[in-house]
Amino acid sequence: MSTPWGPQAHQPFSPGGHPAGADPRAGATGDPVQDETQRYLAAVTHQLALGRLHIGRQWIGPVLGLTGVGQAVATALNPIELAVCVADVAEVTPQAAADFPHRVDEFARSLRRRSAFVVKGGVFGVAALVSHRVHPAAIQGLRNRPMSYGSVIVPVLVDLGQRRVHIPANTPVMGFAVWGSVRKQAEYYLPDPRWVLG
Repeated sequence: MSTPWGPQAHQPFSPGGHPAGADPRAGATGDPVQDETQRYLAAVTHQLALGRLHIGRQWIGPVLGLTGVGQAVATALNPIELAVCVADVAEVTPQAAADFPHRVDEFARSLRRRSAFVVKGGVFGVAALVSHRVHPAAIQGLRNRPMSYGSVIVPVLVDLGQRRVHIPANTPVMGFAVWGSVRKQAEYYLPDPRWVLG
């Protein structure tokens, strides 16, 4: 599948961590890259289930991603939704790394609920791109940036080739008090590839 970022790495994934429409009993595909991606996304799906998030697939910009949606704060006074969005691509370019968090922000804002004060509540989001090829400039440019009022979106790059998860540590002034909390969500839902793949 081709996207403005280049070809999508693999078929869309179902909540079970297998390509959509595939029989999960079919086993390995014989393609080591695809097999490792499937295993990693299955591990992410497991974490989403442990976190009691609603698991599905959504178009996030040009890619069909694995999503986990739930409530970060359930009070009526200030309801805050959580959206974890994970997409696998053939290569993470600087353009993709910069664009995907904005796409996740758009998706996450569509989940906002009205608070007791009639204004819409906030959203936390994790925007993760997964690939065996991550351009060094994409990693160097990875930063937490404020996007929309009421939303905090943490970008993540998962480099399966190098077995690394890259989560930016900087804390913007806007939303200062919650960036650390959303980073912890990213760390929980996106396991270290070394634990999953060896």
